Amino acid sequence: MQSDIEILTNDVTDMEARVIARYQGGSERTTLRGTVRGPFCENSRTLPAEIPFGKLIRNDAGGTIEAEAFVPDPCLWSPEMPHVYEVNIEALCDGRTVAEYHGTIGLRRLSPRRPVDFAPGTG
Repeated sequence: MQSDIEILTNDVTDMEARVIARYQGGSERTTLRGTVRGPFCENSRTLPAEIPFGKLIRNDAGGTIEAEAFVPDPCLWSPEMPHVYEVNIEALCDGRTVAEYHGTIGLRRLSPRRPVDFAPGTG
């Protein structure tokens, strides 16, 4: 089955990461269901969590449906510690699977960390 589901990341910080699944061409009866699971890393042992996609956003004009998963305290991908997350999601219309995505993603911060300001005399 061909996947028409696109996976995007947005707002990746040390505190949380936002993973977005986007399906183009759905009807008003189409929903998205799935999870983000991880982290997994071949260089370390991890305790994976399973985060469901929720908060369905529907754009009826373009037939686009988006679902979000908020990953708390993400393990970021780096060459030294290549943490990855499994993404499994399907688009359902009237209980029938019309598209699905199964793959892995790495989460990276796109902007540099902001400098920390300490109040005078505290640091």
